[in-house]
Amino acid sequence: MKDPAAHVSEQCNEYETLQARHLDLLKAEQLPDIAQMTIERRSVSENLKSAIEEFISTVTQSTSLSDGQEMEEIKQRLGLILRVDETIGIEIQRHKKQLEKSLKHLKHGKTTLANYRPSKDRPRLISISR
Repeated sequence: MKDPAAHVSEQCNEYETLQARHLDLLKAEQLPDIAQMTIERRSVSENLKSAIEEFISTVTQSTSLSDGQEMEEIKQRLGLILRVDETIGIEIQRHKKQLEKSLKHLKHGKTTLANYRPSKDRPRLISISR
């Protein structure tokens, strides 16, 4: 049977690798695929969650001092993971605001162009002389 603390550590490594890749994508790309990132994060976070639950169930059955020390290390590592998740959330909000701003400018441009197009009610040419 695999050591539950080692399994949590492996899952933390996998999650941290994913976080680093997502941060790089968010900083490098103009339009990162947030939906794909969400799917990836959901999968890896589920694996981490089940590894943590397995670790907790083994710790409650045992009263070893090393378990308490491992628990502290895992808590610290999860705290770091949560802080990086907050950073990723901030980057996603930044991209969202940029897209909203771009969309607003695009809509304004479309409205402006539509005002220059002739319609049924307006003549195609305006005569200035009489």
